[in-house]
Amino acid sequence: MAAPFPQEAYTITTPRLINRSAVPEDDDPLYKLLSTPENQPFDAVQPGLSPEVMRARINRWKPMTAAGKNAFMVVLLRETGEVIGNGGYNCFEDDSGTSVAQEDREDGVQGRPYLTDTGVVLDHRHWGKGYGRETLCAKVEYAVEELGCRVVRVETADDNKPWRALMASLGLAEIETKGPVSYDENVIGWVYRIDAQRWRAVREDLKKRGKWPL
Repeated sequence: MAAPFPQEAYTITTPRLINRSAVPEDDDPLYKLLSTPENQPFDAVQPGLSPEVMRARINRWKPMTAAGKNAFMVVLLRETGEVIGNGGYNCFEDDSGTSVAQEDREDGVQGRPYLTDTGVVLDHRHWGKGYGRETLCAKVEYAVEELGCRVVRVETADDNKPWRALMASLGLAEIETKGPVSYDENVIGWVYRIDAQRWRAVREDLKKRGKWPL
């Protein structure tokens, strides 16, 4: 592991994309992304969104990132700087499932996180170009090799067949389980717990097949 934890802001650069912590100027692009139903066909659009709401949300994210609670990010095209998605790290937890954030512990951050959770929402106009694979691989790779996470959790809706197909293409179908998702125990979805050893095997397999996107 080479990257510090926690950080004030994160940037993960890939051949075609930049994944970075959101800034206030991302308010309008994020509003458009998250208020467009076509971008989230397996989830409902959040009510009451506006650029002002998104800017306030981004301002709340900054101290949470610095404390090690999570790291909400946007996805940009390197070539143009256009925001085409969002995602990041939804939590940083120890092996008991407790947040490692300073604000959640009396004794401050307790070393490196054992687990993080990640995902991605992309503008539907950019689907089918391999950006989902590229940004997911980048975030798992960074979490494992730079932040020292032992497990990266990925979850998706029960009926999200395209996402399940993506995970299968990475060689992760055999570890998917169906059950309650972490953000709502009343919601049943597909859960993937990718441990560091498996991820390294996935990486080598993708490289051998010429499918590694990073």
